[in-house]
Amino acid sequence: MSRMPARGAPPLLALALALTGCGPRPVRSPVILVSVDTLRADHLPAYGYRRVETPAIDALARDSVRFDNAYCQVPLTLPSHAVILTGLLPSQNGVRDNIGFRLSEKVPTLARVFQAAGYATGAAVSSLALRSDRGLSAGFDLYDDRFDPQSPDERPGSQTVEKLTTWIETVSGRPVLALLHLYEPHAPYAPPEPYRSRYASRLYDGEIAAADAAVGRLLAFLRGHDLYDDSILVFLSDHGEGLNDHGEQEHGVFLYREAIRVPLLVKLPGRRQAGQVVSRPVGLIDLFPTLARLSGVAGPPGLQGLDLFAVPPKNLAARRLYSETLYPRLALGWSDLSSLTDSRYQYIEAPRPELYDLAADPEERRNLASGDSAAFRAMRMELEKLRRPEAAPRASPEEIRNLGSLGYISVSRGSADSRDLPDPKDKVAALARYKRLFELFYAGRDRDVLVLAPGILAEDPGVLSVWRMLASSRERLGDRRGAARDLRNGISRSATSASEEIAQAYEQLTGVLEKDGEGAGAQRALEEAARRGLATDAMKIALARRLSDFGRAADALALLPAEAGADDAATLDVRGTVLAQAGRDAQARAAFERALGKDPRNESVLEHLGMLSLRQKDAVAARTWFEKALAREPGRASALTGLGLAQAAMGQEQAAFDSWTRALAADPRQVDALYNRAILAGRLGRPDEARRGLEQFVRAAPPGPYAEKIAEARRLLKAMRPAS
Repeated sequence: MSRMPARGAPPLLALALALTGCGPRPVRSPVILVSVDTLRADHLPAYGYRRVETPAIDALARDSVRFDNAYCQVPLTLPSHAVILTGLLPSQNGVRDNIGFRLSEKVPTLARVFQAAGYATGAAVSSLALRSDRGLSAGFDLYDDRFDPQSPDERPGSQTVEKLTTWIETVSGRPVLALLHLYEPHAPYAPPEPYRSRYASRLYDGEIAAADAAVGRLLAFLRGHDLYDDSILVFLSDHGEGLNDHGEQEHGVFLYREAIRVPLLVKLPGRRQAGQVVSRPVGLIDLFPTLARLSGVAGPPGLQGLDLFAVPPKNLAARRLYSETLYPRLALGWSDLSSLTDSRYQYIEAPRPELYDLAADPEERRNLASGDSAAFRAMRMELEKLRRPEAAPRASPEEIRNLGSLGYISVSRGSADSRDLPDPKDKVAALARYKRLFELFYAGRDRDVLVLAPGILAEDPGVLSVWRMLASSRERLGDRRGAARDLRNGISRSATSASEEIAQAYEQLTGVLEKDGEGAGAQRALEEAARRGLATDAMKIALARRLSDFGRAADALALLPAEAGADDAATLDVRGTVLAQAGRDAQARAAFERALGKDPRNESVLEHLGMLSLRQKDAVAARTWFEKALAREPGRASALTGLGLAQAAMGQEQAAFDSWTRALAADPRQVDALYNRAILAGRLGRPDEARRGLEQFVRAAPPGPYAEKIAEARRLLKAMRPAS
């Protein structure tokens, strides 16, 4: 341990006593964590940088212990904060990436442990990446992630500070655990004035200055409320930023020091040990056990970190800090990376492994891995022994879209098998084009997407997400056939894509084909997805409906979940329809009634109960069901067609004629209404209307399911005399 020159620093004996835990018992001080997203340690004056002014952080550093070699375990916002709040490695807490993961309720968190110990717990965050549904809110009395609708993905740090300090003012009689998350200086770098003008050529530094102003607001509040001196105040970042030091402008892909080395300042109550500098490597994983011990709170078993202020164990020199990033594989289709860092070396496991001597080469320019040194062999062997289970992300298109607006692009949700994937070092040049494609696509600049995407696909045709964006842009420009062609190409070349994304591509393809009037093509796509085991529940339901319409009730029923597993109205509705088509009326009615129990106002279920009543020759009940469906959706053409059938069965012919007329006005494709209305027109003495209706029916009706009626219509037309 080295020392910064600082007035009033404690003598060596007092420092030793503090480190060994001797002296006064811990008191329940306020515990304040300030996390500044994406902040490189070497861009702070407290760490020797001279091109930005951060007076608030500088003042805090003078009152704190500064850790010069602190490392995050993941260079991404969500998983890094999960490490901080659980004290577990990513493979242990289960949060491996920003997209597709959430913290299980079974994992103890810092907030839960402190809450159980009597603390009031509050957090205010500034980014959608830390929204409460990701599981990090567990144990917080307040978890404020409510943003302005005009800026739903992030908010300025000053607003987040106000949210947190307003909550702190409401707490009385209990110690406070508070987490403040600031999103400056995360990309895009757009600092407010006066920092934009002051740092016009270094906007990243301008964002740091803006973050410092927000930190200053918090510190002023704590001082003004007599909370600062007694507090345990931790200042840190979740990860760094590439700034093109190794070809990556932002973060998530690489594990070099610029991405994983973070600032870490810990201010102790009474400013004990102020100005001290700790040079040994430490990790964000060490914060949970440290804060628990300092606060006299019993931490959960299994924490992986070490108390930052405990006497270092004798073998501390051999301690190696683990870091990983699965983002290259899950989001880009490249190899994931992992690393170990100790006081001298960093080893990075990659298709082409890397070893750097941090003492001689802190900027990591000279890869020593080819030398097969003792350090290389030992660190590689240690990393191989670590248990790191494969990750299984579950990301919705909405989640990918929302986080894409923050720069967390996901152009390819990769497969679990990382063998033979390219080294990110060889592919990182493409990252800027991927990000540009995302910007253009979500900005709705579809013609620009059509220019950029083909070039990306020419180099890497297996990136299914790019095919899907290209197809979406074509569709928005009115070229559905081109969109379908792109999707078929993408599906056929997506050998390394995750099955979930291939399923989404099939779903997108069927939707495009349906809109283009290619019902048969949509059915073929659905059947192909089902054969490959890639059909989503929605796709299975759509295919079951189609098969049922073509008399394939058994095939349709096989697609649907077992009756016990059907727990939503839509699935139960299709199940009832298929059972009715198979002649199993009692089971069909039971399925419809279960569906109504889950959604009593579901107009589709109401209509299908009407059709079932017609099959059972109960026209009065059928009319009642159709009328209920129409009360929910007055212009529902299929319900009007069914109502006409019930009215005709009851002898109400003019009412039936009127219902079928309304059905055709709402949807001219109602071929059943067209046929029945034509037949009834003839019976009512309106031969011209009957003839025109039958001619329209012959032209419009699908020949498969309507073959018999088409033949009958032609027979009737042949028998009719031409209109006078």
